[in-house]
Amino acid sequence: MNSRLFLYSSLFFVLILLFDASSRPTGESLNNIKNEKSMPETTENSVSTSEQFPEVMANDSKQAQPRSKYVDVITDTHKLKISLTDGSIVSAELLNYAKEFESTDSNVKLLNNSGQKYIAKTNVQSKDVVAPINYQTDVMSYEIGSNDFLEIVLNGETKDQVAIKKIYRFKRDSHLIEVEQIIQNLLPSTTAWRQYNSLERGDEEEGNVMLYTYTGAAYYDEEDKFNKIEFSDIRDANFLKETSQAWISMIQHYFFTAWLPETETQNKQTIYTRFSTNEYGGNYLIGTVSDYKKILPGESFSFKSRLYVGPKDQEEITNLADGLDLTVDYGVLTFLAAPLFWVLNKIYIIFGNWGWSIIVLTVLIKLLFFKLSETSYKSMAKMKKLTPRMNALKERFGDDRQKFSEALMKVYKEEKVNPLGGCLPILIQIPVFIALYWVLIESVEMRHAPFIWWIVDLSSSDPLYILPILMGISMYAQQKLNPAPTDDMQKKIFLALPFIFTFLFATFPSGLVLYWFTNNILSIAQQYVINKRALV
Repeated sequence: MNSRLFLYSSLFFVLILLFDASSRPTGESLNNIKNEKSMPETTENSVSTSEQFPEVMANDSKQAQPRSKYVDVITDTHKLKISLTDGSIVSAELLNYAKEFESTDSNVKLLNNSGQKYIAKTNVQSKDVVAPINYQTDVMSYEIGSNDFLEIVLNGETKDQVAIKKIYRFKRDSHLIEVEQIIQNLLPSTTAWRQYNSLERGDEEEGNVMLYTYTGAAYYDEEDKFNKIEFSDIRDANFLKETSQAWISMIQHYFFTAWLPETETQNKQTIYTRFSTNEYGGNYLIGTVSDYKKILPGESFSFKSRLYVGPKDQEEITNLADGLDLTVDYGVLTFLAAPLFWVLNKIYIIFGNWGWSIIVLTVLIKLLFFKLSETSYKSMAKMKKLTPRMNALKERFGDDRQKFSEALMKVYKEEKVNPLGGCLPILIQIPVFIALYWVLIESVEMRHAPFIWWIVDLSSSDPLYILPILMGISMYAQQKLNPAPTDDMQKKIFLALPFIFTFLFATFPSGLVLYWFTNNILSIAQQYVINKRALV
């Protein structure tokens, strides 16, 4: 019975991982998806809103589109290009994150204006006058150098004497970019303006199904909290929601971009999504648009927002906006995974190596569940002691399963053995194991993190397959400590499991295999001692 339990638990664990990967919540239901013509009406402090979305209106101008020119920006964290066509960031490299391990000539590029584009747009819009489609600056290249701050000012002017100034502010050691758009109304009449921010990118890249990570859009507001909007949902229908103090994002493995609201004021805005096709496939857009704000003659108004372009570094993003740390996607087990990462991070501060930190955390988890594991292993030890009698009963009754079961239950009763005694401890530990699995998968801190010798990147598979092989051997050794199955088919499956898991884990990140191997070694040691005591 306990061998069957071990078999079923192993298969159940794999199935849980697959189910968790395929059925993670994607956020908002279709009840909130409406036609674009349901664009919210005005509030008391705004004027009538258009039924069209910003991207449509932005191209309404009869003016010819100028050829794009770019302002180059280099900080200590980013290498950026800002388009003078609309003043948006169209290219962004992360200087501290190499695309490939130990690569010096290629960095992670989140935003890209060539091929399958990925762009962070921001601009202002008016119903009364035509917004500028071109900005100007005297300097075409900026570097932060040894300074702590860098400010870039772009100037635009409408044909109707409305001056627009777009200011980008960068801070050292930060992936957050502050954006301010100042509108000065030089007309003798009142004008009304609104701001829109959007993130647009192409189709997601396919990855390993066993290492599923979410790529798609997401938003957060006070009403619905954190919600994902998958690319398939954007393709099927347009999403629309009126809210306030919300942020929007495009998420992928380890990195994300997000438009964050100004922290000082509660600004009403509308979240929306759009899908369009191009020569490369599909473009998926999530954006926010504010209510119109009246600007009296001779007065000015400032729209402020913040753009994050960087890694899912929990230390950096936690305090930037409510719920932003949820972009680190632990799924439904976040309540377990978040504390596990916190402990793991504290261990790393002491050891300075993520591999040793994983080992120490595994030991701590093992100690936490020591008594539960002990109960399970004691039950297995008793079952192992009864193996000769169970085999004798099988030979005696042959294919008569009913009589065999009756005789076996009699033996259990005589020996005071509960065949399910090891079930509950294992089931209790499974959610913790899965939570740690997602911690190791999602944590950008593991990316390109070395361990020892040949393991130079804990986020990649073992190049020599040593860890998966050791894990398979440890799994086989652990099986030998358990009572052997009485059913022939179970014996075959039981024997095949270590080989199956070895090949399966050969594609897993080394950090995950290290955790599993360490856990197996600790389990073997504990179970061996308990078995020795049971035989005395």
